Amino acid sequence: MRQDMSQFTEQLKNLLKQDIVDLNTLSKLLKTEKDILKTRNSTQIETIAKSKAQAVQSLESRAKMKAKLIAKSGLGIRPGEVEKTLSTLNDNELITLWQSSRQKLSLCKDKNYINGSIITRSLQRTNKLMMIVRGQNNSQNLYGQQGKEHNYTGSQRIGQA
Repeated sequence: MRQDMSQFTEQLKNLLKQDIVDLNTLSKLLKTEKDILKTRNSTQIETIAKSKAQAVQSLESRAKMKAKLIAKSGLGIRPGEVEKTLSTLNDNELITLWQSSRQKLSLCKDKNYINGSIITRSLQRTNKLMMIVRGQNNSQNLYGQQGKEHNYTGSQRIGQA
């Protein structure tokens, strides 16, 4: 079993090393994306989006391989307890790689969230500008006396005397 465990740890290390390379790439792409979002260059944004999708696809594919490898290891690892169980193998390099990949993944998630917020705000601004250009008003719609929605603005009559 010792040989099998050694083979398991080496395979897992190799997968984690590849993850770290992809996560570093993804992190750089996310930083570049943030800079490009400021300029609103749609061609560059599209190119970055494709590159991000490729990196994420590689990470997801490897995540499945890691899950199968861990399941076949015979360690009986429960979800959420991978690091705890891997630490019992007393392989410092494996634990360092595992922790590094988790930290880099968390950093990428944070960067992606920020970029998503920038995109959302930009879309909201664009929608408001389009409403202004179209002559639409952004005031609240309320129900009138007939039960129909009306867009009430300062020029509308509120009551009758």
